[in-house]
Amino acid sequence: MVSVEAVNRSFSRRLALNHAILNNKYWYLPVDYSGHENYMPVGRGVQSSEACGQWSSYVACENVEAHKGVFLGGVDCTGKIVVRHKHLWCHKSSCPICFIRGWSVREARSIEGRLLEAVKRGLGKPEHVTVSVPVVDCDLPESVLRVKCRKALLDRGVVGGCMIFHGYREDRSRHVLVWKPHFHTIGFVDGGFDRCRDCVHNRSDCASCDGLKGREVRGFAIDGYLVKVHERRKTIFGTAAYQLNHATLKIGVVRFHIAIWFGSVSYSKFKAEKSMSKDVCPACKGEMSRVVYVGKRHIVKDIGSSAYVALFLDDEFDAFGAPNYIDFAGGRHE
Repeated sequence: MVSVEAVNRSFSRRLALNHAILNNKYWYLPVDYSGHENYMPVGRGVQSSEACGQWSSYVACENVEAHKGVFLGGVDCTGKIVVRHKHLWCHKSSCPICFIRGWSVREARSIEGRLLEAVKRGLGKPEHVTVSVPVVDCDLPESVLRVKCRKALLDRGVVGGCMIFHGYREDRSRHVLVWKPHFHTIGFVDGGFDRCRDCVHNRSDCASCDGLKGREVRGFAIDGYLVKVHERRKTIFGTAAYQLNHATLKIGVVRFHIAIWFGSVSYSKFKAEKSMSKDVCPACKGEMSRVVYVGKRHIVKDIGSSAYVALFLDDEFDAFGAPNYIDFAGGRHE
């Protein structure tokens, strides 16, 4: 088995490779591996290739009129075009460079595509659900925990979905990630969850109800597994990508599956296409196209630099009225 020392790069090394790890403390907090040295959070391994994270091109949305009055991160987009960097990604969950914008994005598109197909087939509205493992079971193998958590989900009325393994949670008193296994699931609730979400009854009334919360009260009393449905999610893709880039992998297992399908959306039930990869403008929701920068400003392209910005605004023309960006002859960049 590969040692933790060999795969858990130092903070300074990982920061030099990918400055984006500062955006979420889960990505840079130290890990207490005691007793669980064969599991690690994604993105803590070795760089897969010299090509990982290398800059490839720009994509931009030049629909300036549609950006009028729109704010991104508190910045007014009026009169500006929106530009995004494109990079090469290896799509490996362990890679400290590619795990955020490479691997998790690709897998999230796949999850989104399958869940949207399930919606078309009448399974309802996907919900974000967490199932937490009781202390007495925390040291069981992941394969056993997965079976137990799936059973708890089905028992509470989560009829199918995608389970994403998380082995660690933050210990806020120590500022370190510690072993507290749980699964994040995006799936379908029998009868929908809105009946519970919008219910005006007291908590004590849940025990006799056949909704998910009623099943949870009765099920938790028996098995100790806590199943919680979160607030309405904004997008399937966003939820999936976030949970994936906080997930946990097993060291030394090439075919370890972080995300597993079960129940009504398992692979034996139907086939689904992966969602199409498109660069969507966050200001106007239009499709961005590949461009070449011909202006004079210096734009940082290294994702390890503190000055790097993945998405930014720029002027359509320079001071002399010449365009700063021109369309790439090859068309839209995938």
